[in-house]
Amino acid sequence: MRTRKAVAALAAVAAVGASALVIGPAVAAGGGGQAQLRIVGGVTLKPGQSITDDQRFAARNLRVRSGQTVRLRNRARTEDPHTLSLVRRGDLPRRPADAFNCEACGPFFGAHEVNEETGDVGQPLVNVGAEGFDQPGDSIFVPPGGTVRFDVTADRGRTLYYLCAVHPWMQGKLRVR
Repeated sequence: MRTRKAVAALAAVAAVGASALVIGPAVAAGGGGQAQLRIVGGVTLKPGQSITDDQRFAARNLRVRSGQTVRLRNRARTEDPHTLSLVRRGDLPRRPADAFNCEACGPFFGAHEVNEETGDVGQPLVNVGAEGFDQPGDSIFVPPGGTVRFDVTADRGRTLYYLCAVHPWMQGKLRVR
C-alpha cells in the first residue's frame, strides 16, 4: 500500500533538483513519429472552503501504433513529480477513498526505487517484461517540468490503462492500433 511518506519522498525530488534529471528514450524509437501526451493542471486553494487538484493527462485517451514513441511533457503548474504507470483496468481508482488508498500505486514506489529519506529515484524506467510499454507494471518517472519518452510495444488491438502513482486520479488509456 502507498504511504504518505513515499508520496512525500517523490515530491521531495522537486526540492532536490529533479528537474535537471534527463531521461532519454525508454527504448529505441520505432513505428514512425511520436505521439504526444502532456501533464497539465495544478492545485488551487480557497481558504476555509476547499482545495482542488485538477492535474491530469492531456489527451487522456490516445491512439498509438505498436512500436510508436510517446513523448510525455510535464507542464503542470506544480513542482510535483509524476509517473505514467500501466495497471489493469480494474485497478484504476473510481472513488476518492480508492484514490487516497491506491493499492495498485504502492508497488510502483518500490519498483522506481524511491528513497523515502532523500526523494531520489533510483530507477526512472520500470519494465516488468520485455522492453517497452506493453503490460501492467511498466512505469516511467516524470520529473517536475521534465519530458520523457517511451515506446509502446504492446500488440495491435490492445488497450493499456494507466495512472500516475503519485496522483491516482490522473488516469487514461492508450489504444494500440
